[in-house]
Amino acid sequence: MIIENMLNVVNVVITTELGMSLDLSDIANKLNAPYNPKKFNGVVHRIPNPKCTTLFLKNGTVVCNLKIFEDIEKWQQIFLDVLKMIGIHKTAISINIRNIVAAQDLGFSLNLTHLASELGFENVEYNPESFVGLVYKVPEYDATLMIFRTGKVNIVGTKTLEDAQFAFDKLKKVLNIG
Repeated sequence: MIIENMLNVVNVVITTELGMSLDLSDIANKLNAPYNPKKFNGVVHRIPNPKCTTLFLKNGTVVCNLKIFEDIEKWQQIFLDVLKMIGIHKTAISINIRNIVAAQDLGFSLNLTHLASELGFENVEYNPESFVGLVYKVPEYDATLMIFRTGKVNIVGTKTLEDAQFAFDKLKKVLNIG
């Protein structure tokens, strides 16, 4: 999804609670999905349209990873059909957005050492020997920005598009570009 200032959503993690324990072997068989509890105690089910990966966990939690924010509603409808295939009949599910990952390119290079001091060291991690980017935590938006010398910025940890945008706007304000 593209919102103000061309913030691009590249990943959305959502969850839903089915309110029951799941028989993962049965689900794997019905969906013809891989299940190896010695490697991972969950069933991984891939849906081609919308393109996503859905994880069924024994406790009834379902985690879904989508690439496009607008696909959440489409996934919900398809997921209800998947539930019917495995013998769970629900007319609706409620979802919780757990994490949005967005990306943006400022369009110019940055001096990360200088930026670290501008952002304030209490919310910044910058150690170029171990990671090429600067990590800036924006506590008021539950956001973490990974800022690279090239001007590319990844925003992670938010649960709303607005918080992702606000966190990015805060960076732009520090840089005096917005």
